[in-house]
Amino acid sequence: MAEQIPFGIAENLLMKLGSAVFHEIGLMYGVGGELRKLKEKLSTVGAVLLDAEEKQESSHAVADWVRRLKDVVYDADDLLDDFATEDLRRKTDDRGRFAAQVSDFFSPSNQLAFRFKMAHGIKAIRERLDDIANDISKFNLISGVIPDVPVRNRECVDMSSVVEKSHKIVGRDENRKEVIELLMQSSTQENLSKVVIVGIGGLGKTTLAQLVYNDQRVVSYFNLKMWVCVSDDFDVKILVRNIIKSATNRDVENLELDQLQQRLHRNLDGKRYLLVLDDVWNEDVRKWGQLITLLPVGATGSKILVTTRSTRVASVIGVDSPYIVEGLKDDESWDLFESLAFKKEEEKMHPNLVAIGKDIVKMCKGIPLVIETLGRTLYFKTQERDWLSIRNNKNLMLLGDESNILSVLRLSYDNLPTHLKQCFVYCTLFPKDYRIEKKLLVKLWMAQGYLQESDENRDLEDVGNQYFEDLLSRSLFQKAENENANNVLSCKVHDLMHDLAQSIVKSEIIIVTNDVKIIPERIHHVSLFNKSNEMPEGLMGKPIRTFVIGKPDWNLRTGPFYGDYYSTDTFISSLKYLRVMKVSFRPHEVPTSLDKLSHLRYLDLSHGLFKNLPSAITRLKNLQTLKLFRCENLKELPIDTKKLINLRHLEIDEYNQLTYMPLGLGELTLLQTLPIFWVGNDSGESRHMGRLSELKFLNNLRGELEIRGLPNARGSEAKEANLEDKQYLDCLRLRWEEEEEDTEENEEAVSVMESLQPHPNLKDLSILFYKGVRFPNWMINDGLDLLLPNLVRIQLWRCMGSQVLPPFGQLPSLQYLHLAQLYDVEYMMDYPSPAKPFFPRLKTLRLSYLPNLEGWGRRDVAAEQAPSYPHLENLELENISMELCLHLISVSSSLKSLRICGIEELISLPKELQHVSTLQTLKIEHCYGLATLPDWIGRLTSLTQLTIIACPKLTSLPEEMRSLRHLRQLRIFSCPDLWERCQRETGEDWPKISHIPAIDIPRGY
Repeated sequence: MAEQIPFGIAENLLMKLGSAVFHEIGLMYGVGGELRKLKEKLSTVGAVLLDAEEKQESSHAVADWVRRLKDVVYDADDLLDDFATEDLRRKTDDRGRFAAQVSDFFSPSNQLAFRFKMAHGIKAIRERLDDIANDISKFNLISGVIPDVPVRNRECVDMSSVVEKSHKIVGRDENRKEVIELLMQSSTQENLSKVVIVGIGGLGKTTLAQLVYNDQRVVSYFNLKMWVCVSDDFDVKILVRNIIKSATNRDVENLELDQLQQRLHRNLDGKRYLLVLDDVWNEDVRKWGQLITLLPVGATGSKILVTTRSTRVASVIGVDSPYIVEGLKDDESWDLFESLAFKKEEEKMHPNLVAIGKDIVKMCKGIPLVIETLGRTLYFKTQERDWLSIRNNKNLMLLGDESNILSVLRLSYDNLPTHLKQCFVYCTLFPKDYRIEKKLLVKLWMAQGYLQESDENRDLEDVGNQYFEDLLSRSLFQKAENENANNVLSCKVHDLMHDLAQSIVKSEIIIVTNDVKIIPERIHHVSLFNKSNEMPEGLMGKPIRTFVIGKPDWNLRTGPFYGDYYSTDTFISSLKYLRVMKVSFRPHEVPTSLDKLSHLRYLDLSHGLFKNLPSAITRLKNLQTLKLFRCENLKELPIDTKKLINLRHLEIDEYNQLTYMPLGLGELTLLQTLPIFWVGNDSGESRHMGRLSELKFLNNLRGELEIRGLPNARGSEAKEANLEDKQYLDCLRLRWEEEEEDTEENEEAVSVMESLQPHPNLKDLSILFYKGVRFPNWMINDGLDLLLPNLVRIQLWRCMGSQVLPPFGQLPSLQYLHLAQLYDVEYMMDYPSPAKPFFPRLKTLRLSYLPNLEGWGRRDVAAEQAPSYPHLENLELENISMELCLHLISVSSSLKSLRICGIEELISLPKELQHVSTLQTLKIEHCYGLATLPDWIGRLTSLTQLTIIACPKLTSLPEEMRSLRHLRQLRIFSCPDLWERCQRETGEDWPKISHIPAIDIPRGY
């Protein structure tokens, strides 16, 4: 019955009506009075929204009032957006820039018509608002100011710890041990047996399964582990594809079921595997039997671990005694709640809140999700009345089983700041268990107008990132992928939270499946994630603001998705209220009717087959994001791309046929995302080609920037790229092309590089195919540590000509260094100084194909005093000198991973390696002189993976292989003698390796 209130859009309307833009529009068209009245009426209605939100739960009449209000708010937003867009077009000259004098842009008759349209539209909206405002007293709605406070209304410094606390797992250690014991039990009747974990939603079944899955005993016991989330749709073909993907870490093309089965067997046959099927709902015995038939039995001890809410599912699977998960104990429940609801030691300052909190915890019935959600909600509350309102909630009092968990979880939504509510429920646009990228979500929120600018100096993207973190900190989102401890890249929404959001938003947001035949009238957001042969009827002409076709599940080269219907001009032009559109046009042309979508802010045309974009697309004055990933036929962007004056994100990857950027792109000074910039050549056909100087004023660029086509650049213009002022760039890639060497071009390359010095904030630098005879002075001179103090990662690849490497050892933050195919390099520049440590933070070093590199490290010290690498964990040495190989291993005492490849002089492993007790992974490849592995290999007690490839002189394994008790995986390829000696049960070396769980020694590889 209750309706979601569009707080964000209503607030955005008030901001628009109070802006300088609409003040100017009012003066120019004589509608200033109407706009002021509209603002006043909207403010009056907005003041009672919080009360209306609460009262609609118990009043059909108030719910109907809210429904009427929503309709008029959406219509008002569309109308004002129309006016603002037309005003923007009026202020834009034919070069795409703001004009100083534009009074003659419209003819007098057109201005009169536009003024009449504005006045009529505003009046109609205001009259509807009048009717709604007149009912305020009728329903006794009380005015209350919507709090205009930051979400983080307790000290910001504690929030990172609050987010981390959400991952504290309490009270499941015994459960973990018990489930592991079930997995380790051998069945005398079947090679592939099942274990089922059953419990109501929110008890932590998935969390328990993850604990088991990552336990060291399980890792060691099973040769292969796979995890697949099943959820509502038990489609056997999709499940098999996902199982293969989990086993191989690669996507599977669209094969038929019998082909998928063959591939599945190739990857699972003969292996003791663990397959986790998470969140299973299927109660169809036939479907389950079909899946089991397709699965290979595997080696003895293979298991399927299933999590489900239903004991009926366990019976269908054939498990009569599932593992039942119970709620947490009282002390465990309080431990979890206390860690989330209070800052450290804070509970001592609020004994009254502790008492109330303990009452709340008892009501939670040991359900971790409820405890966590309420704890995180109350973290933001310090007033006793707020805690009491939770304790006295009738739904919490009645909490007993899964039936009313959603009502209790609703408390977390009700306590959200208003600006987060629409952001949360918008996530129902994605299916359950979908990994939602943070950057994508923020751009979608921005396109819908959900982000509120509290500080004009703060970018909307930063506001969106803050919203994301706040929803994460309240347990409404769950982390899915981290870049590092401080940056979450993506999230998932717990299936119960997804159910909660869907119950709030109802049919306003729907995911269209093959079963959906009727589209609701009041729909605003639509997504399609399943393959279908025809477009659902009823979408055309609806007031849809989001139209998303999700990750494609079809073969890109064989046919269309949803036919061609959605690609027609008729269909597209009917969706005139769209803010977000994500489609993959299969025809070879993009419909020109896209320019009718004047409200559009986010447009994703990835995976399209078109060669060009229509020039009409440059009429989308509100467009903020244009995404063109994997448009493999795309040859050029529109000449007038510069007219997209609000464009902030131009997302392009390398999978296209672009060779230049359009002239004038540098006028788009709002641009933050530009992953690749192609430098056009200066031939006679270059009048529409942007040069390197286009980057001059793009100082808001963030993230990564790759500059391609640098042979077309000249040193005189490279300075104008102004890279030194691009303080927000994290990653810079400078790419020349593989061409025949030209002395003149090599000298020009040095000149260009001299002018491309980046900002000191840069974290990642790659230089590819550079032909200069030396690196630029800003890299070679002493003081590189001051120029690039934040640089974490460097890659140099095929830089032909330079004999001297820059003094990378100075860089204080460098953690990753990859040097490859630098055939002329002889040594690394060095400025020894006691005050400057040598590679102080280096963790990964990869050196490959450096045949002339004679030395490494400081040349003014004796060998025994050579600097060590205390943090170096990963070392890869390929086709370098034997001397350098031995030196680097001798000074690397904390290695975890070592790869040695193509060092023909290597007869046995370097003796210095025996002291590296931390080594976990060792790979020896294409060392054709390697004849023996030393007996001291048994001292590498931490070794878990050993790979030997193409070492034909290696004829046997040492006895000390038996001592490698932690070795879990042994892979030997192209070693004929070892294949014979390591045959299971019969080979002479088999007793030395029989304790290793995963052995892969194919014949004739």
